[in-house]
Amino acid sequence: MRRSTLTWVVLVGAAVVLAGCGSTKPEEGAVAAPTVNAKDPLAAMTLLHQGKSMIAEGRVDEGISRYRAALHLQPTNPTIHNAIGAAELQRDNATKALESFNRALQYAPSYSDARNNRGAAYVRLNQLALAENDFLEVLADNTYANRAGVYFNLGSLYLGRGNLAAAEENLRKAAKPAGPVDAYALLAEVLHKQGKTALAESTLREGLNRAPERADIALSLAELLLREGRTGEAQEMFRRVITLAPQSQEADTARKRLGS
Repeated sequence: MRRSTLTWVVLVGAAVVLAGCGSTKPEEGAVAAPTVNAKDPLAAMTLLHQGKSMIAEGRVDEGISRYRAALHLQPTNPTIHNAIGAAELQRDNATKALESFNRALQYAPSYSDARNNRGAAYVRLNQLALAENDFLEVLADNTYANRAGVYFNLGSLYLGRGNLAAAEENLRKAAKPAGPVDAYALLAEVLHKQGKTALAESTLREGLNRAPERADIALSLAELLLREGRTGEAQEMFRRVITLAPQSQEADTARKRLGS
C-alpha cells in the first residue's frame, strides 16, 4: 500500500467571526471584489463565501484573491486568516499557510480549527513535535467537533515516525462515518505493516463501501488480494479501478498488473 502524506485541514466558512478593529495591515494589492459593495456590513462574509466556492471548484488562486479582499475589509478576522492558510496549504505552500494560521491564533487563541490546521502545516514542514503539540491541544478542547480529523492527523504523524501502535490507535478513531475517508486507507496500511492482513482487508472494504468512487482505495485492496494469492478477486478489483478512473495513475498500475 502507498504511504499517504495527507493531513486533514478544516475550513469553517459558514460565518465570519468578527474580531474588531486592529492595526494589522492586509497584503498590498488586496482590494474588494467589484461585485461586492465594500460599504455593505456583510461584504467580508460574501467574499469569504465566494472564495470558498471558487476553491471548491479548483479555482484556488481566484479563491485566495477573494479571501484577501475580505481581509482588506476585516484585517483582524481570524476566520479569514484561517481560510487563507487552508488555501495556501492546498496549493502546497506550507510556509505561507503557517503565517496565516499564526495570525488567526493571534486574534483567537482558542480557535481549534486554526490550531489543527497549523498542526497540518507543521507536518508539511517536518516540524513534527510542534504538530503533535497542536493536535493534542485541539483534542483537549472537548467542545471541538472535528475530532476525527485530528485523530487522522495524529495517526499519520505517528505512522511517519514508525510508531505503529499509536498510529493504529488514532486512525481507528478517525475511520468513522463522519471522519476522513483517507483514514481507512491509512489504517489499512498500518494494519498490514503489523501483519494484520484480514483486518487490513476489512478496513479497505469498509472505506470502499463508504466511498465507492475512490480508485486509490480499490487499488490498495486489489494489491492486498494479489499478495494474498487471491488472483481472481484481485483481477476483478483491478478492473474496477480502471472503470472508476480510466485516465488515472491507479488505472495505469491496474493495467500493468493485468498485463494489458
